[in-house]
Amino acid sequence: MITLSSAELAELEKSTGIVSRTLIWVTAKTRDTGTPVSLGLWSGNGTRSFTIGGASRSYVGPRIQSLPPIKAGLGLQVHQLSLPITNLTEEVREALLTYDARFAPVEIHQALFKHDTRALLAEPRRIFKGWIDQQPIQTGAAGGDSSATLVLVSAARALTRKPPLYQSDADQRQRDTDDAFRLYSSGAVLREVPWGSRNVRSQEGAGGNSWTPPPNDPLGNQR
Repeated sequence: MITLSSAELAELEKSTGIVSRTLIWVTAKTRDTGTPVSLGLWSGNGTRSFTIGGASRSYVGPRIQSLPPIKAGLGLQVHQLSLPITNLTEEVREALLTYDARFAPVEIHQALFKHDTRALLAEPRRIFKGWIDQQPIQTGAAGGDSSATLVLVSAARALTRKPPLYQSDADQRQRDTDDAFRLYSSGAVLREVPWGSRNVRSQEGAGGNSWTPPPNDPLGNQR
């Protein structure tokens, strides 16, 4: 459910209309050190700073021509969004090629402005959160413009990650032939682990499960 501020509602009630702009924020990583590097693109003109979540972000435009409809709803379905990026400058092109942007976190916000003064009515609201799945770049002909398409997947993608694989003794030996840390890991679930004695057994009685200490057990002798 989208909640509008009083300023946005008042502007929407006017007959003059309202101006909407799209903001996209990508946080990639440097390939050598893994240091996060953020890049902001928007559908407005020039470079402009917006305060989102208490932090100032700088967005370069115009780079986004249109925003396809965003599907939202309850459930675990992973939604995909293809976002065209037009008029790639050398700065944006370098950012997409130099940095590791695969599976980079992405946020899309919507900013609403007054029609006459272009004043921002409220803090941009987030309308999408997910990751970059693909980023094909179309290089233009000589003298032409290049473009790119960011294929995004929604945050529900995190629920589809597989758990870590089981690590056996053989896997551990590949790292270090003398490392016997997982020597008995394959049969650990099949072994009886004693608690307070050499063995633990349970028997079904009238009152439910009960514990019977083994013969000559120190704990049993104390009872």
